[in-house]
Formats: sequence, C-alpha cells, structure tokens
Amino acid sequence: MRAVVVGAGIGGLSTALLLQKKGLEVTVLEKLDVPGGRARGFSDAVYSFDMGPSWYLMPEVFQRFYRELGEGTPEVKEVDPLFSLYVGDMGKEGTSRTFWKDEYPVRGDLEGYLQDTEFMYKMAMERFLFKEMRVYDFLDPTIIKNLGRFPLFTSLDSFNRRYFSEDFSLKSLGFSSVFLGGSPFNTPAIYAMVNYAILGGGVYYPKGGFQGLVNRLYDLCKRAGVEFRFNEEVNKVEVRDKVVAVWGRERVEGDVFVFNMDYERADSMLPYDYSLGESYWKKKKLSPSAVLGYLGVEGEVKVPHHSIFVNGDWRYHFDSITKGNEPDLENLSYYVSYRKASDDSLRGQDLVFLIPVSAGLESLNLKKYIDAVVSDFKAKTGSKFTIKYERMYGPSDFKRDYNAFKGTAFGISHTLDQTGPFRLPMRHRKLDNLFFVGQYTQPGIGVPMVTISSMLVSEKVLGSLRK
Repeated sequence: MRAVVVGAGIGGLSTALLLQKKGLEVTVLEKLDVPGGRARGFSDAVYSFDMGPSWYLMPEVFQRFYRELGEGTPEVKEVDPLFSLYVGDMGKEGTSRTFWKDEYPVRGDLEGYLQDTEFMYKMAMERFLFKEMRVYDFLDPTIIKNLGRFPLFTSLDSFNRRYFSEDFSLKSLGFSSVFLGGSPFNTPAIYAMVNYAILGGGVYYPKGGFQGLVNRLYDLCKRAGVEFRFNEEVNKVEVRDKVVAVWGRERVEGDVFVFNMDYERADSMLPYDYSLGESYWKKKKLSPSAVLGYLGVEGEVKVPHHSIFVNGDWRYHFDSITKGNEPDLENLSYYVSYRKASDDSLRGQDLVFLIPVSAGLESLNLKKYIDAVVSDFKAKTGSKFTIKYERMYGPSDFKRDYNAFKGTAFGISHTLDQTGPFRLPMRHRKLDNLFFVGQYTQPGIGVPMVTISSMLVSEKVLGSLRK
C-alpha cells in the first residue's frame, strides 16, 4: 500500500515515519528544497537560525512518539532561566523580571494557580489530547464535576485574574496565548495549561536547535525507506469517488493521501462537491501572522534564551490583530529568541525577533518594525551590538513559502469555537482516503500538538486500511 504525504513539516515527517514503520510505502512531496516547513532552519557562513519554533515544551509527548517508533528520544538541554519579561514604554528601559525554574516572580496566589493548571494539564494529557475529540467529550463526568478547575467558557485573562491582580503578573501569564494563535482575551482558559507546561514542566532546547530536531526526523525517515521529492509543489488533486493522484511536476498515485500542507490551500484544490468553499474559510478566525527579523550580531547581548517585551497598551496591539490593522509602534509587543544563551556550540550570535501581526497584511514595511524593536530591545536590556547579518520575513513570505491562508503563521486560532471537536477534521468527510495533519487539526498549534496530530492521523490511516 502506498501513502502519499504532501508537505514535509513536522507533521508530515512524523506521519511519514510512523506509516513507513507500520509497513506502508511512503512518498513525501515537498514544495521547498529542504524538509521542516515552518521548523526549518537556514545559515550563512557564520550565523545559523531556527526559522520558526523555539520553545521545546511537553517532553513527555516526544518521549511517547519516539517510544512508539522504537527510537531514542532526541537529546535536549533544560533551559534556565525560563524567560524574562520586559514591560514599559517603547524605546525606554521599563521594568523587567526573570523567571527561573524554581523562582517565579509573580504576585498573587501562585500555589493555587499551579495546582489548578496542573489539574488541567494532566487531565488533558490523560483524557483529551491523544484522541480526536467529539462534542460529547465536553460532557465527560470529570469535566462536569470540575468546571471551576477546567473552565471552558471563560478567557485566559479572566481565569488568570482569579489568582493575580498585578499587571506585570497578568502579562507574564497571558503572553503564551500568542503562541496558540490568539490573545489572552479570546483564548479559552483551559489553555492556561500551557503556563503549567512552562512553569511546572520546564523549557528545553533540542540538540542542534529545531533544525536538529528536523534533521533527526528526516534521517530516521530516510533510514526507514521513505521517499522524498523536493521542489515538488502539489497544485492539483485528482478525484474519482476517492483521491487517486496528486499533481505537481508529474502525476503521483497512491492508495491513501495525507496533507500536511496548508488546509485551506488543500481544500481549494478539491473539486467543488468536495470542497468546504470560500464562504466557509471567510468565517474562520485566523491566528496572527508575524514579522520576523533574523539578526546575526557582534557585541554584548544581555538576555536569556527567551525574552518577551510588552510596550504600552498590549490590548491595543491584540485588537489590531483581531481587526486586521497594522500594529502601532507605541503599543507593540514582541518576542526574542537568543539561542547562544543555551548553545555554546553556535559559531555566531543569532537573535530572532517575532512581532505578531494580523494575517493579510502583505504590504507591511518590515524594516520599520524590526528597526523599532531592535532599538527598544537595546534600551530595555542594555545590550550593545552591531548587526552583521539581517533577514526579514513577513506575511507575504508565509504565503509564498507555505501557501499559508492570508499569510497566517499558525493556521486557525484557538478560540472556543475552534477548540477540540470544533477544529478541522483529520479525515475528509466524503473522501475516505484523504487525511490531514498539522496545526489546523486537533489538538492544535505547536510542535508537541502537531506531533500528537501525526500519531492520531497515522492510526486513522492504518485503521482505514484494515477495513
């Protein structure tokens, strides 16, 4: 039996490896010239960069994945401090606190917060994340009995305010929503479990960065016999009651097809009777896109691996994302990754700046925003460096490289009506041999979630072939 996987991101690589190990002949078609998708890296003579993910969380997910494969878990290093948060006015020093593994500088009921978010986290891991949820799963007796501790109908910000009132503490526990494709004001409170994953479970760094994680997956796929075809953009799906082939530079047949490409793009290539249609996609709430600055620098960089910066009114910034407006320079929040703080083997000092922006803003002046946050970064951290290498990446690049719908960086956001059973299905509703894996499906956004998605969809594929 032949499986065709379209897209070599984390989801595509993981699914290809699982299916090949179970006896299928797997071919992976990838639009770009390298594997990894959003998790790929790049380098020049001195500097190297992870292009996308930078937080390695929930190590038990990866342990379970590699155990299922009969392979050793990737080598990781614990990151401590966890992160620093800087709050103030744009271009001024402001206030900062650093969060360590055993020292969380928040003011409020931290003990109660960690107890309740641990309850959420463990219940999600045991009952919900490792299956494709149905609506009736929300009626689980444990949820009904513990609605106060597993809140479905309140926002992350409202939940956090049960335990904290200080503005700085609320910002430190609200910014994680950005990496879930939303804001603390529209992300359901159940995702406070991500804060437990950080504070209770720890933050890690894989050997070689996320590029190293991709390389290992790719090498395992090759050793298992997976066939890869790069520079092979699929632009047509051939359907005769089921999918019989996809077209790129040539026609590729298969018995089963798994799309790791952008879900909307895949849907748009299906015949009318099988497509969700434009009106469906117009109603979807998209996660932000991003303005990214990849900087190779020389000099003094005075930050840990992960740093978060909040300037001015952060609700104003989040509102600009929701309303489709360009962000205001005076009310700008952003994130910075500095891998050299954790990885002495890196030859150069690499800084990656990420500014969340609304999807669809394809004509942004990227340099204006990167210059502004670099200046603010220096003012708030006291870092002194010169830029030796610079590359910028924005919504139009996400659209070009990944066919991302409106240039979204993370797919659809995690609002309540797009959580769990309300996310997009892993199996096409009419085409029994067409499956989807990745951030649009359950459980959702992030490398651990996409890894779980690959495990779930692989079981669905294998189950469909047994019938």
